[in-house]
Amino acid sequence: MLMLTNREARAMLVRYHNLDGADRFRGIDGARAVMDRLGTIQFDPLNVVGRNADLVLQARVQGYRPDMLQALLYRDRFLVDGYDKEMCIYTARDFGRYAPQRALHAADARRWLEGRGQGEAFDMLEHILDVIREKGPCTLTDIPLGESKDFGWGPRRPSGAAMEYLFRAGRLCVADKAGTQRRFDLTERVLPPECMQLWEPDDEAFVDWYTLRRVRCVGLLWSRRGGAWQGYVFGQDKVRRVALERLAERGALVPCRVEGRREDFYAVPEALRLLEGAGGGRHARFIAPLDNLMWDRDMVEALFGFKYRWEVYTPREKRQYGYYVLPVLYGSRIVARFDPAPAQKAGCFRINNWWWEDGVHPSRAMLDAIGIAMERFAKYLGLPLDDGNMDIIR
Repeated sequence: MLMLTNREARAMLVRYHNLDGADRFRGIDGARAVMDRLGTIQFDPLNVVGRNADLVLQARVQGYRPDMLQALLYRDRFLVDGYDKEMCIYTARDFGRYAPQRALHAADARRWLEGRGQGEAFDMLEHILDVIREKGPCTLTDIPLGESKDFGWGPRRPSGAAMEYLFRAGRLCVADKAGTQRRFDLTERVLPPECMQLWEPDDEAFVDWYTLRRVRCVGLLWSRRGGAWQGYVFGQDKVRRVALERLAERGALVPCRVEGRREDFYAVPEALRLLEGAGGGRHARFIAPLDNLMWDRDMVEALFGFKYRWEVYTPREKRQYGYYVLPVLYGSRIVARFDPAPAQKAGCFRINNWWWEDGVHPSRAMLDAIGIAMERFAKYLGLPLDDGNMDIIR
């Protein structure tokens, strides 16, 4: 079993995610390369300083702009919206392979909709498909059938619930978006034929593929239950652990141990190959709250010594830091976190509050790197940089 120091494990993760910029990924081709490597990034509609998927890519790709992700999704069809860990964006070439997982999501959606009294949605499925086949892409509210009810979350009409179910089942696909408003079309009219090819594995083969893909999303994962293993397939610890062992026996994953930890870790071979060129560096990056690197917050705390809680859903009076706080990476350490002002409202990239981690004594090199990261982040937002930001962090 490969033994890693804590520093090596952190450096490997930083290098694998190109958070050191060593791969020189640039523009839309760089975003494509990141998605080729990671396979999946999480989508979240909240937009304080950009949505989560854009924040993930801006940290890894020089010159990234949100319209590049839109092009990869809705022009090039290189990516597709769908459920993976949560609501995600993943490589469209794998759409067919996700069929067993979509079946689990669809079954769960059926139970959920029937449980809240929207069972009539399932009498509308073929009619909804016929309407979209004739009219073209539609939003959840474009086909207003059935009585509208206020459920607090989710589609209010049975017709919208039917469309959501068809999306989870893979019969509808997101054709495009206006902001966060999805327009659905028949999947066969959205995705290229090669992406539609179904894969019919036995249960073991699918679990192995899905487990390998989940490790690839992060690069290095421990076998413990945690946020990175969210999803129907990984509900049972034994299923996950046996799949990891099978993949290690085949050489698809490399079993590791990290100094000071008793857990078994598993790395994709590509991450270990990149480890040779990994180092501390003097780069700084601002990390998304739902970044792949942050998927397992307990593992992040174990390796980086950084305890993080996303406080979006925490009442204001109970928040320790702020509504939408971003971690700050410097080299292979997470050295700080900050609370940004909503960018579009502020008209600039402004930092409301900044907190250094305990034991961090910012050097001139660290401050310079963070200053460069602020300039880079402002360019990604397409907004000016607030002149007072550096005063806040000093």
